Amino acid sequence: MNSMTFVTTVVAAGALGLVAMEIVFWLIGRLGWAKADMILALGSLITKSRENGFRVGMVIHAASAVVFALLYTLGLMAIGYTTLPNSLMVGLGVGVLHGLIVSLMLVWVIAGQHPLEEFKEADLAIGLSHVVAHAAFGAVVGLVVGVVGI
Repeated sequence: MNSMTFVTTVVAAGALGLVAMEIVFWLIGRLGWAKADMILALGSLITKSRENGFRVGMVIHAASAVVFALLYTLGLMAIGYTTLPNSLMVGLGVGVLHGLIVSLMLVWVIAGQHPLEEFKEADLAIGLSHVVAHAAFGAVVGLVVGVVGI
């Protein structure tokens, strides 16, 4: 495999994983299970306001999606699970683990220090929404890696 195919695969996996993640957050918010506006929460954590929070959050989240897609892909390559269905299953599992770590960080560290009142509380529903959304991200990255067959 050449480096251009690798880079294209990683960027596509990150972008599609980000879309899957945001669909999960949107559905959870739409169903009223939790307020899952991660992009605004992330951006306003940096900007300390709502005004530019979404734009900054989107840039950070998109860049992070590509970086994490790279890490997931390198991990899949390292253990030799780059074909379906193994890549999908491992991606899903790593996504769940990633979501658990993010959820714990939200509950224990970030929520209490968030500058906007609406994001100062991170309950079980918020934590679970992050686990499910990160699982979707991991599954999609694993699917893309498996389809391309890195």
